[in-house]
Amino acid sequence: MRKQAKLVVVSGADGCVVDRLTFSHSAADAAVGRLRQSGIPLVLCSSRTRAELERLRADIQVSDPFIAENGGAIFVPVDTFPFPPPGAVRRGAYDVIEIGRPHGQVLRLLLSTAARVGVDITTFSDMSVQRVATECGLSLADARLAKLREYDEPFQLVEPNEAARAKLLRSLGSAGLRCTNGGRYDHVTLGTDKGVAVGLLRRLYSRAWGDVTLVGLGDGRNDTELLRAVDVPLVVRSSDAAATEELLQSVRRAQASAAEGPTGWSESLLTLLDGPGTHLQASAGLHGRRV
Repeated sequence: MRKQAKLVVVSGADGCVVDRLTFSHSAADAAVGRLRQSGIPLVLCSSRTRAELERLRADIQVSDPFIAENGGAIFVPVDTFPFPPPGAVRRGAYDVIEIGRPHGQVLRLLLSTAARVGVDITTFSDMSVQRVATECGLSLADARLAKLREYDEPFQLVEPNEAARAKLLRSLGSAGLRCTNGGRYDHVTLGTDKGVAVGLLRRLYSRAWGDVTLVGLGDGRNDTELLRAVDVPLVVRSSDAAATEELLQSVRRAQASAAEGPTGWSESLLTLLDGPGTHLQASAGLHGRRV
């Protein structure tokens, strides 16, 4: 039997580590603590901004690298690896690997494409801090952090219309923008997705540690590429049953948690960590059962 690989956990934030409605992480604390005690990195990979993820990481006492704004950039705390991450730029406490194009370029292309096809949209940049707070259920302080976009722009149609939305999404794709749905808003990025970022992160950990196994957890449609890029994909059930089913159909190797949200996230990880060693060899030990 070959030597077991070292684990790296890559996870969404909302609906996984934190509850989508209450924003509480209490149900996930036991599993987060177990990862910390075991020396297993917990890499948050989210549509949230760098500032938002810094706040969450401090709250749950995690200091590992993280991926912000749907794969826009990987933020690696200085000295995480025994080598400088290739292509990284030193910014304060981080070596930053920028993958996506800058926010200003993304926003300009989004606005010009929407105008060209005649679809009226409201962008996150247009929204006031108060509106963001109200629509997202955030405090004003947290809403300000959510608006500090660097690579990704959320938007919504002024008048909800599926036909108009479908036309706009097709045009955005033709313009080179990648569009994913994060729940309340559609998000656009240019030049990246979560899967690209996870692939780069895998290379960093493999270079530092040798054989690694990536465990991925996500609960939304915008986690599809994340789950496809890992060895052990775990779908965290959400109240949106259609989104859960779509993820399971899109990532055939994935297994779904029994419970929803952070409770399901925590149970899935603890089951994995307490299971037989075969789970460290890709996902062979998980096939055919629900965690």
